[in-house]
Amino acid sequence: MLVPALAVSVAAMIILTAVAFRRNAVAMLSLAFTVVYFVEILLYYTSRADAVDFFLLLGAKYPPDWGIFTAMYVHSLSPMHIFFNILFFFLAGMPFERKIGSARLTSIFLISGIAANVFYSLFLHLSGINSILIGASGAIFGVMGAFLVMYPDEEITFLLGPIIMPRVRVKIAMLFMIALEFLATMLWITDGVAHGAHVIGAVTGALIGRYYSSRIPTAAGGKDRLYEETFLELATDEKLKGIYERIRNEEEDAIRRAWIEKFFTEKFGEVKIEGKFAESGGRKYRIYR
Repeated sequence: MLVPALAVSVAAMIILTAVAFRRNAVAMLSLAFTVVYFVEILLYYTSRADAVDFFLLLGAKYPPDWGIFTAMYVHSLSPMHIFFNILFFFLAGMPFERKIGSARLTSIFLISGIAANVFYSLFLHLSGINSILIGASGAIFGVMGAFLVMYPDEEITFLLGPIIMPRVRVKIAMLFMIALEFLATMLWITDGVAHGAHVIGAVTGALIGRYYSSRIPTAAGGKDRLYEETFLELATDEKLKGIYERIRNEEEDAIRRAWIEKFFTEKFGEVKIEGKFAESGGRKYRIYR
């Protein structure tokens, strides 16, 4: 059973991650976690020895091997581990993906997760601790770190402790989560959770977010970075010209995006915005520099 389980799991990781670069990144990556989790459960109840080998082969360890990638998709048998990872991934990742696009979010997820696995495994090794790291938490904290840097004032629904807050600023939600992990790391809390990997992931994501901030206009917050040529070409009547003026003069990212959506909807009847481009009327238009 071990070889088929590995084959199905790795195939799900590769295929669904490839799809995530193009669309629905949070959903596709979460589906990959779920497929691998059910493989784990099936393997555990079929052969517990094979289940142990499964975790050993796919978990992150020192010296690094393919586990620095595969470990992000593997979770413990406890359903709470994967449930809360997916919950926080959806709460932070979905609104973030809408702003930066699927490809960038997937890149942040992968780079942050790999960095968390590599550096925390190395840290544990240097501390004389043999470990196997599993779980998407480091990568998800990378997404949180990038969201914090790029859109600190965005309002999202988030879970702060036992309280669901429908409108909380990203800088409050993400700083709260990251601060808890940093404190747990400093206190060296040994509860089976890789708190240090979460911090490494968050820092990595923040650095990537800083890099992207200079390249994604809505993150940079500058209305002068609008690709005005597109709107000038398409604003062929007074109504569209009026909407374009609202777009140019709007300072709030979310409201400006809503006006851009209205502009293309008025022009072509539908629109899909991803990153710097809008797909509408059967064509792709650049909307930001």
